[in-house]
Amino acid sequence: MGRSIKEIQQTILDAKATAVELNALEVLTEQEQTLNSANSTSKVAIWRLWVWIIAFAQYVQEQYWETFKAEIEKRIASSRIHTPKWYREKALAFLYGVPLVQDTDYYDTTGLTDTQIANAKIISNAASVRVVQNGYGTLRLKVVRTVGGEYAPVLPEHLTALDVYFNQHIADAGTVVNVTTGEADLLKLKMDIYYDPLILGADGSRLDGTNPTPVITQIKNYLKSIDFENGKLVLTHLTDKLQQVSGVNLPVVREAYSKYGAYDYGTTGVQNVGAINEIRIADAGYMKLDESELLINYIPYSE
Repeated sequence: MGRSIKEIQQTILDAKATAVELNALEVLTEQEQTLNSANSTSKVAIWRLWVWIIAFAQYVQEQYWETFKAEIEKRIASSRIHTPKWYREKALAFLYGVPLVQDTDYYDTTGLTDTQIANAKIISNAASVRVVQNGYGTLRLKVVRTVGGEYAPVLPEHLTALDVYFNQHIADAGTVVNVTTGEADLLKLKMDIYYDPLILGADGSRLDGTNPTPVITQIKNYLKSIDFENGKLVLTHLTDKLQQVSGVNLPVVREAYSKYGAYDYGTTGVQNVGAINEIRIADAGYMKLDESELLINYIPYSE
């Protein structure tokens, strides 16, 4: 990072203080050794003004170098080998209804307002996963949009546009990108919650009336916090979060299941479906609590 004006100025001041060649200025008369003197302590002395001017010029030059460095690093990053992360970034940069510059992989947004650009950015999150189908490697790209503050599948017309965007303009030759979207994976839980009767009621609500469902709220907050790119539910992390709820002494997950698409919780032999031992990767990239299948047994706890 470039030095500040003060730092550059102090460097010059330190050099001036030790420069013996400046002693020749002592031949000036007492009157001449006032504001024009290199030994003047006045903050408006001519030599101090020149020090500031030189420092400012150096400061501007170093800022230019910082800008130049940032631009070079940005160009290097944009020209790197196309990794799964790069495909994710391209998905987030997708503008629905805006054509790419001919024979390029970027947009010309000249003439578009900030609002128009924001509305065209329909992809809220994305995750890329390498998969093998029929012996051939493909790149699965999971995408979602945001509706009412919650993740939701993109529309069919969005998928069509994304397919053309990636497979005709963005992807490397020989790379097939399979863009997918879907409803959240559903989580079924059976839990025992040992609670403090001085804080929580038998139904799990706070006795002070501030939150009727603090445990359920915390489960939902944890699911929202899971990184979309990895999408890993960890039961130990869930219980850690529940222990942070005031009034919860001991949360115990008795059973946990997840499902997606047309599968049910009892399905076996399908990846990321059925009983969860400890870790579960959401197929859609995100997960929601299935409250219709939630069973919480609240047990009063006293030491």
